[in-house]
Amino acid sequence: MLISSGLLEYKTVPGADSGIYLRGVPQVQIWDTTEEGGKWDLGADNGSGALWNNSAGALGKDPIIHMDKPFGEWNTIRIVMRGERVDIWMNDEPIVENAVMENYFDRSIPIFNRGPIQLQTHGGEIRWRNIFIKDLSGS
Repeated sequence: MLISSGLLEYKTVPGADSGIYLRGVPQVQIWDTTEEGGKWDLGADNGSGALWNNSAGALGKDPIIHMDKPFGEWNTIRIVMRGERVDIWMNDEPIVENAVMENYFDRSIPIFNRGPIQLQTHGGEIRWRNIFIKDLSGS
C-alpha cells in the first residue's frame, strides 16, 4: 500500500478558490471562507482543507473544524494518504480523519495508486511555499 505525506504552506486573498489535487484527483479545497466570498451555499463557511469532491455527506467532504487564518497569513496543511484513506491537519489541528478520497472521475473504482500532486488556483491569487512530499511506504 502506498503511504505518502505532504506538507505545504499557502496564503490567499478574498475571492480565492483553489486546491490541492492528490494523485491527479481533485481536491483538498482552499477558498475564501468569508460570507463576502459568496460561497457559503457551497460549504465555504465550514472552512478549507477538506475533500471537496467527495460525495455529499461522505466523511471528509467538510472539515471537522474551521481552521483558516485571515487573508494574508500563511496556513499550513499536512496530508497523509494511506492507500485511498486521507488524514489532513490544518494549522496543526486535525480537520479530516481517515476519510476515503473518492475517485472523482469514476466513483465506482478507488482513487489511483499513484499520480501527480497538482496545485490549483482560480478566482484569486494564492501563494505556495515550503512544499514537502515524502513516500512513507518503503517501496
